[in-house]
Amino acid sequence: MKGVSADRLDRLHAHMAGNDWVASRTDLFALGCSAPLIDGWLRSGRLIPLLCGVYGYGRDIETPRSAWRAALLAAGPGSALAGRSACEVWGLVRTSPGIPSRIRIASVNRRASRLSGRSASLARTRIQVVGRRLEPGDVHRCHDLAVMSPPMGVIDFAAQADPTSVKFAFLEACRLGHFGRDDVEACFRRVEGRRGASKVRPLLRLWVPELGRTRSVLEGLFLLAWVARDSRVPQINKNVCGFEVDCLWPDRRLIVELDGRDYHNDPLARARDSERDRILRGEGFRVARFSYRQVHDTPDSVVSRVARLLDRN
Repeated sequence: MKGVSADRLDRLHAHMAGNDWVASRTDLFALGCSAPLIDGWLRSGRLIPLLCGVYGYGRDIETPRSAWRAALLAAGPGSALAGRSACEVWGLVRTSPGIPSRIRIASVNRRASRLSGRSASLARTRIQVVGRRLEPGDVHRCHDLAVMSPPMGVIDFAAQADPTSVKFAFLEACRLGHFGRDDVEACFRRVEGRRGASKVRPLLRLWVPELGRTRSVLEGLFLLAWVARDSRVPQINKNVCGFEVDCLWPDRRLIVELDGRDYHNDPLARARDSERDRILRGEGFRVARFSYRQVHDTPDSVVSRVARLLDRN
């Protein structure tokens, strides 16, 4: 009997180690653990109740990924992280430090419900399960978690988020290569009749392949504002005279550089870019620079200034 128990402990440890130290009661049964054995481990503290039928190994959860996995296990088969949770996993929105305060899950097998945490770490986490009809391709694996695809995650995120947050998530999805032409066409169909559609449709209409070449949300913000006004789409992050420039209209020999939030606090960066601009101008290029605040707060003004430069001989 001791040998059998030791073997089961080894299997339990191996399973937990490969699954963020989280397991469901169903998982434990599949490992050959009986209900009395599981209950004994709970009494001894070897297993820690996290959610209904979901346990941690020897201690409470400590990472967002463990929380996401526990919530998925509690929601059951056919579930996937959705909305902001999906965007967090894909890196489209910033993840708050510590355990997520909210987790959103889409499920094909459950009606809308809320799950309550049973451990100290999950006690204040709001876990929302929503019923969804998920089509093939809607759910991917990311960090070995079932997650809505980035485009579908952005659509679901739009139902709760403000327009600016949705725009930033969309731009990050483009920047990271998760939003191609086929995704845009599919999203136009899928967003119809859904909450948040009015926040997503304008972004889909402005999509251009160049959004996939951006290296920052700032570049994406400028490009969206520009495409809404002018059809002369620039080349993005192209090499000119040995320098990578943000936006280039080669026929007009115009370069637009976009300075991030920390630019004005970095004297070395300013000096380096000043020298680069001098070299580019010496090669016959016109260089215009705009700050994050200008692009974010007054995009129409920035676009108008660039348009005038393009039209100037």
